[in-house]
Amino acid sequence: MTSRSKWGVALGALALVAVVAVPAYASAQDILDDPARAEGERERDAGSKPLEVYAFWGIESGMIVADLMPGGGYNTFILSKLVGDSGKVYAGPDRRGGLAERLAANPLDNVEIIGTASELAAESVDVMVTVRNMHDLGDGAGGFLEACIAALKPGGILGVVDARTNKDGYDGDTHRISQAMMVEIVTAAGFTLVESSEMLANPDDDFGKWEGASGRTQTDRMVLKFQKGH
Repeated sequence: MTSRSKWGVALGALALVAVVAVPAYASAQDILDDPARAEGERERDAGSKPLEVYAFWGIESGMIVADLMPGGGYNTFILSKLVGDSGKVYAGPDRRGGLAERLAANPLDNVEIIGTASELAAESVDVMVTVRNMHDLGDGAGGFLEACIAALKPGGILGVVDARTNKDGYDGDTHRISQAMMVEIVTAAGFTLVESSEMLANPDDDFGKWEGASGRTQTDRMVLKFQKGH
């Protein structure tokens, strides 16, 4: 066999490898099925609908995303896999150390823990998300949203999920907030409400329990999509 023939065979083999190569995740659903996720987190998926929520906010591969007040990293892990190696996820603050512990056991190269949103570079983030946190911010909501505005790119998205009350304003007894008050707070900071979704609504919620006690995925929740001006 001539040298040229040998090179032809070798290149053909490489081409075959490129064609049959299988990505880490064949579909977004495979992210949820990843064995690196704890069984308890998988049990949350049906009620939390993470892939549907992220799609509603427009999160895609390659994006820069901030997961603010991430708890133990339920959303952080999925977002990391969703944006992929070409994307980045900033997550924080890690108040109880659960996220750092998780990343120590199962490192995610595209995730960086931050202290606050104010640490992020100006106009560097495509989408910021905060899930079941805003109701607890109180007077601190203004500073938090100001930092979000600064870090988001022009036209960037702030995605909010929170426990909804059927009362006016904030219900301190149940740690819930009305959707009208949430919209008022966020738009007062300079955001525009783009769209709301009822995908996490629960008409059977009696609104009488603390949002955690009534079940993380059983509480009636709002899903809101806000945008920073261009």
